[in-house]
Amino acid sequence: MRLVLIALIGLIAAAPAAVAAPRNAPFTLFPVVGGATYTDDFGVPRGAGVHEGNDLLAPCGTPVIAVVDGTVRLDWGSRSGWMVTLVGRGSWYRYIHMGVAGNESSAMAKGLRNGSRVKEGQVISYVGRTGDAQGTPCHLHFELHYGQPAVSPFQWLQRATIVQANPNDPAMATEANQMTLTIRGTVAWAATHGDAGRLVIRPTSVTSSSGERIDRRGAIALRAPVELVGQVRPGAKVTVTTAPMPVTSELMQLKPLAWTAATIQ
Repeated sequence: MRLVLIALIGLIAAAPAAVAAPRNAPFTLFPVVGGATYTDDFGVPRGAGVHEGNDLLAPCGTPVIAVVDGTVRLDWGSRSGWMVTLVGRGSWYRYIHMGVAGNESSAMAKGLRNGSRVKEGQVISYVGRTGDAQGTPCHLHFELHYGQPAVSPFQWLQRATIVQANPNDPAMATEANQMTLTIRGTVAWAATHGDAGRLVIRPTSVTSSSGERIDRRGAIALRAPVELVGQVRPGAKVTVTTAPMPVTSELMQLKPLAWTAATIQ
């Protein structure tokens, strides 16, 4: 897939031509599968400008859908991260901070490419926190446009129908949005209590299965099967692979015992 690099802010890729506002609702489906937490933060001061959309908080990897029939395009920018633009007949939309940095396939659903036509309700991307959203909770920055500038989508979001996950849709499968970590480092502590095991690793590197390097200076506390804990001693240098998990902001922050060790070498 050929990507257009967005200069500077990553939000000024060539926009569709201005069109008249439609008489009816510009969209009737909520963009995040299963819903999201959000407030009316359109127009709130942000940096040198104002917030031009609504932030919809949901776990990283949650599918997002096309709110209208149209065509899609994927771009990358330093502020936007992965951004999917959906162009419909009477309006167009930006889905910002998608997927995982460095992993194009995490930001656009399988089988789609720039210019692909999509149907209303079709999965097009996945919630992330790329661009200047790194370090924030996972979310979709959702913008509504009839032209320039952006229009608040809040009233339409409140009225929109929330689509629930369809287990028969491969794009919504849990496995499609899971991640593992590879943690290299030194064992600081290992212990068992009954049928539960715990490991504390002082990492030298942490890499996700999507190829993203995660900056971590402090120790990482992991759950671990008892049989694995019995194989290591404090001071040992190890490579730990975690069990796959649906990605959330808490997991990406490596909070204590959020991840479970699957293998230790």
